[in-house]
Amino acid sequence: MNLSAFEAEREMMLLVQEADFVVVELTLYTDTHPDDEEALEQWRESIKKAAEIRRKYEKRYGPLSLYSIPSEEALEMGWRWNQAPWPWQR
Repeated sequence: MNLSAFEAEREMMLLVQEADFVVVELTLYTDTHPDDEEALEQWRESIKKAAEIRRKYEKRYGPLSLYSIPSEEALEMGWRWNQAPWPWQR
């Protein structure tokens, strides 16, 4: 099944959101259970996974926040935050 460009971007954004959700939930848990070594390891791994998914998204579709380091493609295109299309307009 071939996904349209819009569907492919939405699917990848969903992966970013899911990974971020896991990081937040594990952060909350480990805040209240700081001695749970298994949870701390899951937290560390989830941060790595979320960062990798975010890098893949940003390399393909552009930065997600002002804190993102622009990809080579974004730099070549002359990425400007004040120019359309905004992420939700694509």
